[in-house]
Amino acid sequence: MTAIADLLRTLRSGSPEPWRRNLAVLWFAQLVAMIGMSACIPFLPLFIQELGVRSADAHMWSGFITAAPFVMSASLTPLWGVLGDRYGQKSMVVRGIFGLAIAMTLMGFSVNIWMLFFLRMFQGAVSGFVASTNAFVSAQTPIEHSGYALSTLQTSIWAGNIIGPLVGGAIADAFGMRTTFFFVGAMCVISLIIIIVHVHEEKREGGKGRGGASRRSTPIRTNIGLVIRRPELSRPIVLLFVSQTAIVLVSPIMPYYIRELGAPPAALATIAGSIVSLVGVMSIITAPWWGRRADVIGFGPTMKNVTLLVVIGMLLQSIVPSYGWLYPVRILIGLGVGAIIPMLYAELTRQSPSTRKGGMMGLASSATLVGNLVGPLLCSLITLWLPLRWAFVASALLMSISLLLTQRRRVPCTE
Repeated sequence: MTAIADLLRTLRSGSPEPWRRNLAVLWFAQLVAMIGMSACIPFLPLFIQELGVRSADAHMWSGFITAAPFVMSASLTPLWGVLGDRYGQKSMVVRGIFGLAIAMTLMGFSVNIWMLFFLRMFQGAVSGFVASTNAFVSAQTPIEHSGYALSTLQTSIWAGNIIGPLVGGAIADAFGMRTTFFFVGAMCVISLIIIIVHVHEEKREGGKGRGGASRRSTPIRTNIGLVIRRPELSRPIVLLFVSQTAIVLVSPIMPYYIRELGAPPAALATIAGSIVSLVGVMSIITAPWWGRRADVIGFGPTMKNVTLLVVIGMLLQSIVPSYGWLYPVRILIGLGVGAIIPMLYAELTRQSPSTRKGGMMGLASSATLVGNLVGPLLCSLITLWLPLRWAFVASALLMSISLLLTQRRRVPCTE
């Protein structure tokens, strides 16, 4: 909460440091957008049935509709990163939130499941808003403050994901499900206006074009080649994929696992929501502190501590005797999990050449998005053959791989 207070003070006082002002504005703009984006989550499976899908096919279509944006985002995010390096990162932030506003508004007019499916694909293709804000903050923030800045920015995502479903569910119950899509579009427009008016991009040294980047674009394949050649770049990207896969792996089965642990069916949704949201609440509180710590004592020791907390917590989830024990265990996980992804982004920023930060962040975002796809699929495979508890063990093992990779020696980037 201290980080949020710092952001409010920055906006009120008008900090002379441009990166602090931009961080504060983008935090609130991203919070608004994330509230909107997550508002449709509670009723999306129900909306699928409203569009005429039979109950027998609803689960299949729910999976397709959920995965559709991630498939397109993972494919196109590296392109947006390259274009950000060429034309300026602010232009990509504006493009991302504008595309999201159009996609979400049009979903409110869906007349059948295919229209909704293609609009979700369109959303993934034209948006990439979170990846663009990460790239902007990475490029505009001094290296010595990048851990704090990216960790603080991440808290707006956690906060939006907590608030959004509550708001969206209330709107859907009061005014209908389609109204929520229009609400999301309106929230995105508000975010767009905030960004256009209040975010200012500083030119970087050695740049010629808008945003200080060279007018000559670096091809995506060149960025991929650089990542393959340089372990200090490839390691954070691999860690992003592995860590994100581990973090989201158990998401599809949490309500079923909580029911298996004895939660009363009448209150299952409420109990599951409170247990899941604990990680987000703790992440909002602790992620900026971890970011500052990483800026001071270094990436390696800090990453080791937060990953170890998450590994222990995930293992404990697999052995708890009843659902009530999940509350303290989820608090333990929340102490570390919110810092992992932004810290890896910050480390990649430190190691990336100054003219390729957007491209590197695009590749990193794609790795995160692929993790969002692989995690649930891996969960389905595990629970098809084994009891639910083994999914938590698998999640802990994946995080242990991240812990081992973190300890390997890094070579500073010189290009």
